[in-house]
Amino acid sequence: MKAIVARETGPPSVMTWTDMEPPRPAPDECVVKVEACGACMHEVLVRRGDRAQGTGFPIIPGHEVVGEVVEIGAAVVDFAVGDRVVANQRQRVCGKCRECRTGRETRCPRKVFLGDIGLNGGYAELVAVSDGSLVKVPPGITSPHVAIASCAIGTQLNALRDVAHLEIGETVLVTGAGGGVGLHAIQLAKASGARVVAQTTSPEKVEAVRQAGADEILLVERGADYSKDVMEATAGRGCDIVLENVGAASFLSSIKTVALHGRLVLVGEVQKVPPPVEVDLVGWRGRDITIHSAASTTRRQLEDVLTLIERGLVTPVVTDTLPMSEAARAHEILESGSATGRILLVPDTAA
Repeated sequence: MKAIVARETGPPSVMTWTDMEPPRPAPDECVVKVEACGACMHEVLVRRGDRAQGTGFPIIPGHEVVGEVVEIGAAVVDFAVGDRVVANQRQRVCGKCRECRTGRETRCPRKVFLGDIGLNGGYAELVAVSDGSLVKVPPGITSPHVAIASCAIGTQLNALRDVAHLEIGETVLVTGAGGGVGLHAIQLAKASGARVVAQTTSPEKVEAVRQAGADEILLVERGADYSKDVMEATAGRGCDIVLENVGAASFLSSIKTVALHGRLVLVGEVQKVPPPVEVDLVGWRGRDITIHSAASTTRRQLEDVLTLIERGLVTPVVTDTLPMSEAARAHEILESGSATGRILLVPDTAA
């Protein structure tokens, strides 16, 4: 088979399109013929060496996969050859620990993130994924864009519904609103009956943010304090929920916008070594706010995302599709910050 391989950390050029031995399934694995794989900033951080924990080179990157099962291991009972499936970001979880048994497999201490270690990831024609990390795609969803359902959409569903417990009528601030994560957060919040204030630093992304459903759009300079703009847009009340998709670079602005009894959820971090942030314990306690984090997506959350997509309540936003052999170009676009929505990689035979 053909695959993108990075044998060491470095610039996009370390990724090469090369011949590889096809994967053989472990007893609990399915071999999936890849239809499409999303290109995510996570892979950029791993490839650069910015995210070393849980990684090991050489690697085939990629964790946002949709495709068809072409071979199953001897112990697989829930999937069959011919099933169309989407991966839940991880190659496997143990399925036996307390976290897995209580539906919180994102916290499994023995989880292996797909594409982070070893020569088995989504930037390939074939990938092996455990049956505990796959979900069947409903027959009503035919678009390859569903590849990004787990990471770009499911993580935001996790943050909004299951971590922040969004209620109808609340106001949500989405930072980094023009990216692949932010645009889906807007859609999910609107589908849940929220008012959305969206923050972006890119004039080129304003229209996409508007189309996603944002009620208020704040175009601010990179690094500028936008808290006053948010407070003005909310008549001085602030936001019930703040989805912090950027990280330390915007945290200080975001925390100022959290309303009384509000919740801030840390979702993303774009810097290798985030700078320390100031802590105002007295002020935060006096507003009775809480700070949470949301990491990844459970199988149940992914199933719910697929239901939302099938019903037309959320639409995966893919703004560019490239042949898999051009993965380096996709990474260059991601690193430039110019990507609006997600970039999709497809096998060269389908490009």
